[in-house]
Amino acid sequence: MQRLRRGDPERVGPYRLLARLGAGGMGVVYLGRSPGGRLVAVKVIGARYTGDAEYRARFRREIGAARTVSGAFTASLLDADADAGTPWLAAAYLPGLTLREAVGGHGSLPGPAVRTLAAGLAEALADIHRAGLAHRDLKPGNIMLTAAGPRVIDFGIARPDDAITITRVGATPGTPGFMSPEQAAGLRTGPAGDVFSLGTVLAYAATGVEPFADDGMAAVLRRVKEARADLAGIADPWLRDLIGDCLRLEPERRPTAAGLLARLDGAGPAQGSGWLPASVAEAIDRRTARARRMPEDSPPEDEPTPPTVPDQDRMSEETAEPEAGDGDGDGATGSPSRRALLVGGAAALATAGVIGGAVTLRRGRGGGARAAGAPPRPTATTPTAPPPRATSRWKVKVDDYYPDLLAAGEVLLAHGDGMLKALDPDTGKTRWKHRSFGIDHVSVDGDDVFVVDHFASRLTMLRAESGDERWSRPWPSERKVPMYPVAGASTACFGYDSVTALDRADGDRRWNARVKTELGIAVTEDLVITVDRTKVSALDAGSGRPRWTCPAYWAHYPQACYGLVFFCDGRGTVHALRADTGALVWKKQMGETVYESFGFGSGGGVVHFGTAAGDVSAVRAATGEVVWSRRVGPRASRNTWNALGTTGDRVYVGCADRNVYALDAADGHTVWTYPADVTVRTSAPVAIGGSVFIGTAGGYVRALSPPGGG
Repeated sequence: MQRLRRGDPERVGPYRLLARLGAGGMGVVYLGRSPGGRLVAVKVIGARYTGDAEYRARFRREIGAARTVSGAFTASLLDADADAGTPWLAAAYLPGLTLREAVGGHGSLPGPAVRTLAAGLAEALADIHRAGLAHRDLKPGNIMLTAAGPRVIDFGIARPDDAITITRVGATPGTPGFMSPEQAAGLRTGPAGDVFSLGTVLAYAATGVEPFADDGMAAVLRRVKEARADLAGIADPWLRDLIGDCLRLEPERRPTAAGLLARLDGAGPAQGSGWLPASVAEAIDRRTARARRMPEDSPPEDEPTPPTVPDQDRMSEETAEPEAGDGDGDGATGSPSRRALLVGGAAALATAGVIGGAVTLRRGRGGGARAAGAPPRPTATTPTAPPPRATSRWKVKVDDYYPDLLAAGEVLLAHGDGMLKALDPDTGKTRWKHRSFGIDHVSVDGDDVFVVDHFASRLTMLRAESGDERWSRPWPSERKVPMYPVAGASTACFGYDSVTALDRADGDRRWNARVKTELGIAVTEDLVITVDRTKVSALDAGSGRPRWTCPAYWAHYPQACYGLVFFCDGRGTVHALRADTGALVWKKQMGETVYESFGFGSGGGVVHFGTAAGDVSAVRAATGEVVWSRRVGPRASRNTWNALGTTGDRVYVGCADRNVYALDAADGHTVWTYPADVTVRTSAPVAIGGSVFIGTAGGYVRALSPPGGG
């Protein structure tokens, strides 16, 4: 929740506005108060849509849909005006947590709570479907957990079943990780699609992980279209079967919402918050109490700036319109993009796990092997004067979601949403662009850019300076879509269910090895490193023959540097192996999951990474000794991804509090910050020359000038 800004209206219809609840691509949601004192959520569409006849038609239809739905587990529409100069609607304000906030901040729900939640949501969908409607965007950010029970909110994409779809090409409604297969394929969807989304939501609630999570939006959509959900983490067999029925590929084979409700007859009543874990119920109570104390007036802000201690309840700018709540919605991409980057050079950047909590810092003490085995424990320190801020030089829109950024010499590459653009770092102007809807993975080595296009079934090599194509090669049609393009001195590799090496000079195939590499590839001068659910393997880069194998549990996102191979397993343990033999050098239990969070600086023999607990750590590559460890920004949910990257003497963190932090690589102190005011995630900040570049919500790339040149 934010204070009103200068320029925000004081009143909409009969409602006096008190605060901002959130903003998205289609407008702003405010907290308002009725003349009788009732708190309401007021959704006002953006000025750029007021003259759009198609959008007004959609908004009018949204109002009609919301008026016809009334049930115990849906938010009720109170008032609306589709013909006002600025159209708006008002819904009952329901303070509480979104399911996204609850799971992200407190962990997955126990089996009985998931059953109770399922019953409430199934009843809500049954009410919606009984009115001849479909929600079409059911996701954790559109489910409020309140003191009165769960509520389905946001009818921004609800439409009558017989309505003509007016969504433009490329703007399919819905959120990728929670779409139905028919939605992901761009086809018409209805109540059966809502049931599929319900299954996805319940799987997320039961495990804390999105069941179709994968590397990049295109890969997520591919898994959704094939209904390849990962339900292994659901311990309750009955619940797993019920969710599996919801997630059937064929719409006609899925149960109806009413049928699900009948199967859930034995679930506990979804009334109040007593069915939830105590920590979640207490958080809901705190939100509810705070809402009752809302002041009548609060002075507007000139511009939103981050407080010294960030407000834990600020809405992300890209949040979908939460008509009836004040919690965070889902990002535009569903699950964040997690693209593996090239590791052939001296530095590599990759996205990190969650960074959160109060600013803390500690220096590591020596300790050899023993120090390597103990998780770093950041300790609190008293904050000093705030660090200086960077300034923004330019901002350009290149995407509709979160663009991924890469540095190729003096060229800045931005990709996403079927487009790869080369930008001039000084001006932001486009030097060249490579367009294909299926662009999924991009990596860089020197002046060479490698692009995987899963729609065209090709791996293409481009020149970074000019965008000229050096070669383009198809992969065998019987293979699964390859990912993770990486390049060594003379080969370019990609893989998924097998690894293929191409001659870097002309793209001719050198070898193919039937070795799975589901979660990344790394390369050294003479090795190709692969990982899967049970092992880490090294192949000879020249022939593809096996060199060594090391058992591992869910190894993911390997990186190679300093003569070592680094990876994290599914238990949150970081491993360092000798690249030549596979022998274990050290391992460190971080206490929390370490995602693909490694960043290698250009010197010093230090590895930087982040954990889901919110820590950024610097570790000596040779010994595993912790040099320093600290927490950056507020504690975020474990499903909120932050971006960590290193270059030279700086570690850059794009944080969930919508700030960018530049840390000193030597000791971890904050050198400068930048208040982005929109979420920065999925792509690490990139440094070229004296500037730092970030990709933010809404598809923007920003160029930052650090204070004092550093």
